[in-house]
Amino acid sequence: MSRTIEQLVNRQFLRWMEVQKTQGKRDQPEADDQKPMIVVSREYGARGAEVGRLAAERLKFQFHSQELVHEVAKQARVRQQLVASLDERARDDIEQWVSELMDGGTLSPTDYLRNLTKVILSLGRHGKGVIVGRGSQYILDPKRTLRIRAFAPLDARVRRIASRDGLSRGEARSKVLRIDSERTAFYRQHFDKDQSDTHDYDLLLNTSTLPVDACADMVVRAFRSRFR
Repeated sequence: MSRTIEQLVNRQFLRWMEVQKTQGKRDQPEADDQKPMIVVSREYGARGAEVGRLAAERLKFQFHSQELVHEVAKQARVRQQLVASLDERARDDIEQWVSELMDGGTLSPTDYLRNLTKVILSLGRHGKGVIVGRGSQYILDPKRTLRIRAFAPLDARVRRIASRDGLSRGEARSKVLRIDSERTAFYRQHFDKDQSDTHDYDLLLNTSTLPVDACADMVVRAFRSRFR
């Protein structure tokens, strides 16, 4: 794991633990109920993570990037601390839900996906968070989750990546197509899902015609309207 991601994991987890200490028992999640959450799925280069981060800032929510969730799922110590912060009944509920997903064939039976599911469900039990990627739209309760999909035409995304990463148009196009393909394979392998299926989302955002700032405003308004 790179030093940058390790620092991100530690900083985010310590910040979350400090919030828990400050709020005390009065804000502990109910054992049988997921708190309202936001998840963001996105095409590569469609700026979905930027939208999610900005929406989290405006709602004063925790922002859980794809990299963060991935690394927490891999790190046993951090994952165990996160799950242990829930009460016993919530932990039991999560174990039961993971087993049902695995045994029922909804998710592929891999250790990584089992750990990933525990992490995402634990974050959902604590609430007040925005999660980017990693299949969270298929793991969290859709009745308690605002599911966002950020997309943009291929040419717009290629221009964005070329400008951001200092690549030629051809190099940027190859990168966008490769990462799109990798993400498609990830969802097919682990969830047997097509992440571009619009029926799995509550709000679709075309970031080639809508500024990131406006998209974040729409996410905030949609969340407040749905979970008033």
